[in-house]
Amino acid sequence: MVAKLRFPRLMRTRRRKQKAVVGIFAFEVASVMSKLVHLWAFLSSKQVDRLRKKISDSVGIKKLVSHDDDFIRGLLPGELFENMVPLTKYVARLGKNYCSDPSLEDFEHAVSDWINNGVDPFGWELPWEKMEKKANKMERFILINANLYDGMKLLSDLEHTLNDITTTLDGPILLEFQNKVELKRLEVENLKEESLWNRTYDYVGILLARSVFTIFSWIKSVFGVPQLMADAETKDSDHINPSPSIFSKYKLLDAPPDTLGAAALALHYANIVIKIESYVRFPLFLYCGRHNLYSMLPANMRAELSERLPSIKSSTSSVRDLAAERKVAMAEILEWLAPLAHNTTKWQSKRNFQQKASVSRSHVLLVQTLYFANQQKTEATIMELLVGLQYIYQADLEAFRENDRRRRERKAASLEDQD
Repeated sequence: MVAKLRFPRLMRTRRRKQKAVVGIFAFEVASVMSKLVHLWAFLSSKQVDRLRKKISDSVGIKKLVSHDDDFIRGLLPGELFENMVPLTKYVARLGKNYCSDPSLEDFEHAVSDWINNGVDPFGWELPWEKMEKKANKMERFILINANLYDGMKLLSDLEHTLNDITTTLDGPILLEFQNKVELKRLEVENLKEESLWNRTYDYVGILLARSVFTIFSWIKSVFGVPQLMADAETKDSDHINPSPSIFSKYKLLDAPPDTLGAAALALHYANIVIKIESYVRFPLFLYCGRHNLYSMLPANMRAELSERLPSIKSSTSSVRDLAAERKVAMAEILEWLAPLAHNTTKWQSKRNFQQKASVSRSHVLLVQTLYFANQQKTEATIMELLVGLQYIYQADLEAFRENDRRRRERKAASLEDQD
């Protein structure tokens, strides 16, 4: 008799586990979906063609990174794969800890097998048209979830206010406010029904798994596999038991040792270039900002600049003529250098958004920044800009002194006439 009473209870518990819904984790899932949708949009033919054209037309990439188009193209998949790693790990944790579908139990291994060997035992890869529909569906979930978040926040505020006024108000005013709270509560419940909140873990897990598989497939198709990963796969093929997960073995964004990325100077040098650009456009700011710019320079650049300053002051040529020539040269340099600097700050902002579990709509990749720029070449280019700034400063200072001298002479002549 005891067994008969317990058995149905166990069955009900198992059924509830299988039908468990996402609930409060809906907002976390929506954030992951946002990033997947963003990456999928980035892989469209229009976006890929635009990216390739920008990279091909970039003088800065050719001057500071490499003239080798194959080398530049080889840098692209590393970042895209790296962006997919935390999303894949999230789906793997979701499948292992919350989903009852056995296909999701070892998702990370399944993705590794798919990337390395093209094995898709569950048929998760989708053709473009079906993935577009999935992306549209996820966008609707993201929008509804955003509305749900706002609705729940407002409902919480209303309920808190209702608790405060219940002891002080009664009659029609209190009843009206209670009705307002109840209507908002019903609205929130309806949003929960439509949103990810009431979707099962298995439903969400399969949707995310299909998206991850399809996006990895298109990255491989459009950009290839990161070179570091390809080399490691070749080595692993000589062993009987290769490592099951690609995500624990590779740092795909490591920059070569002679680059600004390796020296952790990309963002700092980008800020220097942007500041120089502002001084060239508005020389008036140079007078109050010159020392601040100098303090931003590393010791080796300060030392080199100090060596070159005396030659500027002792030049026998007209400082104004030299400044005019330098200004033209600086404009030409900034035309190709400034975009890399601005892209560096945009990329960093995008990374900060991602760390806050938000989504940036920026399509800037590291190869379009100063991250892979050769450090020696970049410092030499910035030095030319700094020397040019000094010529502009000296020319403006000379012009100011000349105008001041003439003003004094006119004032003196006017006083003599009065006498």
